[in-house]
Amino acid sequence: MQLSEKVRAIVALMRLPYILMLDFLCVLFIVTFQRGFYNAGLVGLAVLTVSVITAGGAAINDCFDRDSDVLTHPERPVASHKISPAGAAQFSALMFLVGLGTSFAINSVAFGIVAVNVVLFIVYPRVIKRFSGFLSNLVMGYLGATIALFAGAVVFQTINVNSLSFVGLIAGGAIGLNVLKDVLTLEGDLEIGYPTLAATHGVRIAAIVGALFLLLSATTSPVPFFVGVVGVVYLFAISVWSAMVVVTALPLLIAPDAKNVQRRVIIFTRSFPYLAAFACVVYALSAAVWGIA
Repeated sequence: MQLSEKVRAIVALMRLPYILMLDFLCVLFIVTFQRGFYNAGLVGLAVLTVSVITAGGAAINDCFDRDSDVLTHPERPVASHKISPAGAAQFSALMFLVGLGTSFAINSVAFGIVAVNVVLFIVYPRVIKRFSGFLSNLVMGYLGATIALFAGAVVFQTINVNSLSFVGLIAGGAIGLNVLKDVLTLEGDLEIGYPTLAATHGVRIAAIVGALFLLLSATTSPVPFFVGVVGVVYLFAISVWSAMVVVTALPLLIAPDAKNVQRRVIIFTRSFPYLAAFACVVYALSAAVWGIA
């Protein structure tokens, strides 16, 4: 394999777009919690930690999921034999070690959050995903919400109401989307034997549960404003997310079938990067002009 192909395979293994999104969210949370941008070195350590831990988690997931990915995600580097399972595992171990080191340099609470995440990233594809599909959805929701908890730990050196106020917003969205995406991979999951909610209780139940968790994300999205973490400008930005979630979730409660799930998830995933970027830019610019408070 040529060097350029190897680099492209590693970038695909890392899920670079997802890393960039989480890095941006990490910085945005830190700036929000600090009410400004201070200590660029500390922010850099936080971004590096998020990047390598995310890359390690993606690599170990591909390593363990290589058999199912042949059916559901054949384009992934391990499933397509562009990177060996051993190579993915070694890359993941290196990323985790770097992330543990950088988080330890931040503070003990940040290190604790990262250490728990590393354990979950390893146990998730090997044990949890094969034991319970819905439990794995909950774990993914927690892992998503830790971006706010980690950013809070970087700023406050603890987990407090500021970072916890974002948990419902992030975890609800992550859980809902993961439940719905399991509907799209139902055929492959049944063949491999993954006990997802759709596989064990049917598409209708999975669609309804996924939609309800999305609505939980929308209904809890104003919590950071009510506890005083953010100001009014946040409500303008988060309304974009809430509107997108409601438009996706409500039709699924009315018609919870596989075709509707597929249609709504495709629309959501295609529009999400643009709407999320727009919402973040609106929030960042508004905060810069009028202040976060």
